[in-house]
Parts: sequence; C-alpha cells; structure tokens
Amino acid sequence: MGLDDLKQITAKLKQPRLKGVLLDFSDGDDCGAIEVGGAVLVQSVDVIPPVVDDPYLYGQIAAANALSDVFAKGARAISALSILAWDQEHVSATSVQEVMQGALDKLNECSCALLGGHSLSDVEQKFGLSVTGLIEKSLWRNKGADAGDVLILTKPIGSGILTTALKRKVLKEAPHALESMASLNFKAMQILQNFSVHACTDITGFGLVGHLAEMLSPEISFEINSEQVPLLKGALDLAKEGVYPGGSVANKKALQEQVQSYTNLPDILFYDAQTSGGLLVALGAKEGLECVEKLKDEGIKAEIVGRCVPGGRKITLL
Repeated sequence: MGLDDLKQITAKLKQPRLKGVLLDFSDGDDCGAIEVGGAVLVQSVDVIPPVVDDPYLYGQIAAANALSDVFAKGARAISALSILAWDQEHVSATSVQEVMQGALDKLNECSCALLGGHSLSDVEQKFGLSVTGLIEKSLWRNKGADAGDVLILTKPIGSGILTTALKRKVLKEAPHALESMASLNFKAMQILQNFSVHACTDITGFGLVGHLAEMLSPEISFEINSEQVPLLKGALDLAKEGVYPGGSVANKKALQEQVQSYTNLPDILFYDAQTSGGLLVALGAKEGLECVEKLKDEGIKAEIVGRCVPGGRKITLL
C-alpha cells in the first residue's frame, strides 16, 4: 500500500492511550511497543507476495523482512506467528512447505520461536510473520535524531529495481540482491547496541527517502551524500534504463515535495521500494566511524550516508 493511501486510511482513526502503550499506529514507527510487568514488548506484522521464484528463498526473505521491524527497535525477536495466503491453483503443497522451511530457518538463526499461525486460500500467494520482540536494553524509535548526528545505512539499496528486472526478464539473475534480502539485520542490531543510537528504522517499502521522512522532526533536516549510498550491483544501470517498480514511482509522487535533489544519480534510486532492506541509524558523529568499522568487521556493508542538520524538515540529496 502506498504512503498516500495509508495516510488517508489512518488519518481519522483515534484510540485512547491505554496504560503501558509506548508506541501505537499513530506514532508512525516500525513497531508497536507496550510495557508489560516491567518488560517492554514490541510487535509487528509483515506479509509480502513472492519476490522470487524459489519458494525456500521466498520464505527466507519474507521472514527476514518481518523480523527487521523488531530489530530496528533494538529488540530480540522471541516469538512469531506465520500468515499464509495460499494460491492452491498455482502453488503446490510441496512449495508451501519449502516457503515455511525457509522462514523457519531464518527464525532459528536468531533463536525466535515459531508458535503457530493462520492460513487461508487466496487467489494471490502471500506469506509473512507477526513477530513479538523483547527490549533488553533501550527502545529505539524512528524519531530522536539530533543535529550533528551521522546517518548509517547497513545494507545497499536497489532491491525493488532488481526484482522488477527479474520479473520482466530484463535480468536473468541477481544473486547479490537475493542474498542481501535474505540476510537478517540481527547482527547489525547487536553491534549497534554497543553505541548510543538516537534513532533507528529499517528500509522497506517506502524506500530510503520515505523512511528518512518518518525520521524527520521540526528541529532537523537530513543531507544525504548520494555517492556514499551503497547500491546493489546493477541497480544504477537499470534505473538509468527506466526499470523500476510502480511502488517506487508512487513513493516519489508522495514524497518529492519534502526533497531537494542535487544528485547526479537517477533520484528514483532513493525512492526505490525495498524488501528486507538495511537499518538506518542516527548516532553521534564521534561514534559513527567506529560503528561503521565494527559493522564492516562482521561483513555488514554499512556506510555513513549523510548527516542531520538543524531545522527545516527537509531531505537534501547531494
């Protein structure tokens, strides 16, 4: 669902702030958060259609995508419920089992228990997870960045462009993109917990710009060094050729008034709708370089992509 549609649907929804609720849908964050008996639990749900033909890999990517919201809040994923919409006419039971196994292997990778789930017949295949996490240190919100902070991105962008190219048969394979989407943000989260994170989100369907927009406040703007933003191999050339998903175009339409663009790169890259993208983190400049080094030491393709500047609620692509 696009940003404009989502805003229209939720604009008039109201509920009282019940005891213990720290984050709900009105906060525009990646998860809900609630305090229960002195502990803070976070909850999120994410369901996607197939982004690849391989059912096992699809399950891995769907699980990594759903878990990412919880990791973006600094939480350990403790349990999950599966949501399966089965297109029985086109997808075999064996393929569904492979989807489930792919998801389960990713859950096992971060010691998150699959407790059960819900399934239904549908005309379009979909799969995802509802995930519950436990905050063990501090709850990271997507707002809270300070002027002077640097912005770190932990995965390359461009997965929407590459999966679109695969679907259109413009590209035969993109193993680097599939590997990136299937990789968990768990290790990155663990490393980040050793630093003073001011704000954190994960990059998914709204693209880099869309998730930056959610991090804005009246006190800060963001300057993004477009040349420093890591790109998946092939994404730049495909963007120049006009190969990108409709969701990325919708993101640009909804967000471009908040953006000043001076980049020499095709700006659609920065609106590209991602599946299972990286974490986007704001933290103090003194810690930024050390943090990136620690992330890279663990094989995480992290880069400092920009900085927070005072006032304006604007995103500038330099």
